Amino acid sequence: EAAHERGIVHRDLKPANVKLRPDGTAKVLDFGLAKAVTVEGGGSSGSNAPTMSITGATQLGMVIGTAAYMAPEQARGKSVDQRADVWALGVLLFEMLTGQRVFHGDDVSLTLAKVLEGEPNWEKLPDDLPPRVTKLLQSCLKKDPKQRVHAVGDVRLALEGAFETTGNSGAEALGQQAHPRPFLQGPIGLAISALVACVIGAAAVWSLTQETTPGVVRFPIPLPASQDFSGRFSNALSLSPDGSKVVYAANGSLWLRTVDQFEATEMPGTEDASGPFFSADGLSVGFSSGGQLKKVSVTGGAPVTITDIESLPRGVSWGDDDMILYGQPDGVMQVPGSSGTPEMIVPVGDEERIHGPQKLPDGEWVLFTTVGPGEFWDSGNIVAQSMGTGERVVLVEGARDGRYLPTGHLAYSLRGVFFVVPFDVDNREVLGGPVPLVEDVQSARGPANGASQVAVSKSGVLAYVPGFVGQGQFGVASELVWVDREGREDPLGVESAFYTWPRLSPDGRQVAVSTRSTDGQQLWVVDVSRATSIRFTFEGEINQWPAWMPDGERISFSSNRAGRGGELYVKRADGSGEVESLFAGEGNQVPTSWSPDGERLAFYAITNGAFGRDMWMLNVNGEATSFLATEFSERVPMFSPDGEWLAYVSDESGRDEVYVRLASGEGGRYVISTAGGTEPMWNPRGGEIFYRDEDALMTVPIEMSPSMTVGQPRQLFDGPYALDAGGGGNLQNYDVGPDGDRFLMVKPFGDENGGASPHINIVLNWFEELQERVPVP
Repeated sequence: EAAHERGIVHRDLKPANVKLRPDGTAKVLDFGLAKAVTVEGGGSSGSNAPTMSITGATQLGMVIGTAAYMAPEQARGKSVDQRADVWALGVLLFEMLTGQRVFHGDDVSLTLAKVLEGEPNWEKLPDDLPPRVTKLLQSCLKKDPKQRVHAVGDVRLALEGAFETTGNSGAEALGQQAHPRPFLQGPIGLAISALVACVIGAAAVWSLTQETTPGVVRFPIPLPASQDFSGRFSNALSLSPDGSKVVYAANGSLWLRTVDQFEATEMPGTEDASGPFFSADGLSVGFSSGGQLKKVSVTGGAPVTITDIESLPRGVSWGDDDMILYGQPDGVMQVPGSSGTPEMIVPVGDEERIHGPQKLPDGEWVLFTTVGPGEFWDSGNIVAQSMGTGERVVLVEGARDGRYLPTGHLAYSLRGVFFVVPFDVDNREVLGGPVPLVEDVQSARGPANGASQVAVSKSGVLAYVPGFVGQGQFGVASELVWVDREGREDPLGVESAFYTWPRLSPDGRQVAVSTRSTDGQQLWVVDVSRATSIRFTFEGEINQWPAWMPDGERISFSSNRAGRGGELYVKRADGSGEVESLFAGEGNQVPTSWSPDGERLAFYAITNGAFGRDMWMLNVNGEATSFLATEFSERVPMFSPDGEWLAYVSDESGRDEVYVRLASGEGGRYVISTAGGTEPMWNPRGGEIFYRDEDALMTVPIEMSPSMTVGQPRQLFDGPYALDAGGGGNLQNYDVGPDGDRFLMVKPFGDENGGASPHINIVLNWFEELQERVPVP
């Protein structure tokens, strides 16, 4: 009632969001999906006027636990107001009185079917329940919001008996109709429930092919409990042109599901596949795997190779002309869908990265997104470039993953929001300001791929993965925790934030850590004993990758404060003095480790998206020399405690492994990990190397004198600790305490799905909403 009086609708009222304090006071929690209502239409006023459209933020909570408490109009994707909370309150009260779910199904589809079509089993209510309570419940659970109790304040008054009339006849009559004969009971009832769910699913698919559509419909497709999205460094899903099928990457394979089915089918031969995309006729699904573009029929069969590729595609589109466009480090490539030799159609500069090429309808101009060196994809520009003349037109500044829609709109993502703007495709110019239509859209991780996890079919179906992951970093609040060798946790106690790359000072008393906020990527210094933090960097939008100098008095880091890619700087740890420039080279420079004598800084340079990685040495006099530069990706060099050796990661074997070689550069290298490894760290006391193998922290004993001897890897513990935030083993999202027996880990509070089970949100007939909200002049 207090929220409604202030014009706020909760939209996610359920048992998990209601808690009792020790004194018995009830608290309503988690207004994360709540929004202030806005007036739709003019001239209305009063308690019933404000309404609100369900948007992406609501979809985040559309899992089984939430679906069971959704009002029917909310489940259908219609505008909602405070009457949706009245419905949820009625469901809560019913369950408190019966101890059983009102609307329960084995999955979201069945649950929503019961919400939309089923009726509560009124016979479950206690026999001695006051008739006014039964009548109130019936009024709260009217499927038509016009017939429902309009205000929570009236619910409170009704419970107190404010609307009761005198006499017994009315009460007796009400008692006779309080428990109507249940309709959906027993095996037959369950069969009918399942039938209703199937009918709803079939109706959804039917709506995709009909000229007259039933309006915008929203619902989630949850992944099975055993699945989670994979390949999040590129696009994770795609829709068929008619919108009836969705393909997504999970558990290392591609899975195909039609909207009217409850289960997805694994596509054969797609192990280690990523970046799925449909053909224009919807009969094939393309993907990348093992350095090749491949395709597989939606009806099954073995995959067919289309072409070899230099690196992972940076966005792919399969046009009506059967030509596939895909981004590469050198520009936009084109290859026939039937397979063939690719050709360059739009070259780009050495310092430029591109994503998501798509031919515009005239067949001459190509739409894509571009960013400069060291820039996040949210800082990109959407451009159109002529294949004939090379002329380029900038359409939108400050955006990622631009795409042209057949409705005459240009769509793109920015910080987890999907925007649409009217677009004159013939003259290649936008026609007005952008309008946000979908919130909380996930983005691809890492700097190499500018994808947002959203797909739009030609028929007007929209699909997206909710849970904002912005700027290639984790979009989930996390905490810093100590973890011992047995996996026991001890939180550091500092407030939660979006932490990456924590680095302990040599004495272990302070932590330099990178966080993401509205100010961009900034560094903070944490006092371990007091669990307090102070901001360390202020200039530039990207300050990250701290590395303590051995004296513990200065911190080196990477920053774009000069307006270019990440350059190396150093500053006193107490914040005093000026920031000093150390080195400015090509691409982004990532400082990882100082030699114990403070004379050399080991770093690596990112010069080619996610693939170019070379290791360097920087002397204190500012002279940088190449340490290891090959055709492979070598990164995160870490000095041993005695300064004689470097541990690092390389993919020279075809997968990431941890290696050790002399810091002098002489001699060969020794492999440390045996089944894949990233994020190497030395025990400060020597004799041991740690590394990450996915969720597991591994240890390897090592003897360096009189000769190198490497022992067998052994797992210490595993857990839900954030993996490297830059992707591909490029960073190190933990550190080792001075005693070598505790580890400072980054522990997310949830996951990329915002704490909900992994799922895909589907919006049928989305073009109706698009054309209504963003009309084309």
